[in-house]
Amino acid sequence: MFIKVIILVIVILSIAFIAIGFNIFFRNKKFPQTSVGKNKDMAKLGLSCAKHEEVICRREVENRTDICNSCGCH
Repeated sequence: MFIKVIILVIVILSIAFIAIGFNIFFRNKKFPQTSVGKNKDMAKLGLSCAKHEEVICRREVENRTDICNSCGCH
């Protein structure tokens, strides 16, 4: 009984992987860009990656004159 269940699970998973592979490799659609920094639709919404926002924040802090140079406090 246990072996039949394992074989059934393997068959179902195999069919799922074949279906996913077919959609990705055999259709002429591009795979959607999941990176926030390179996705045009997310850029239109004003979203950017965390690393980019960190760089912008650090530049703003470095350009401020009202903060202490040693600790960054106001």
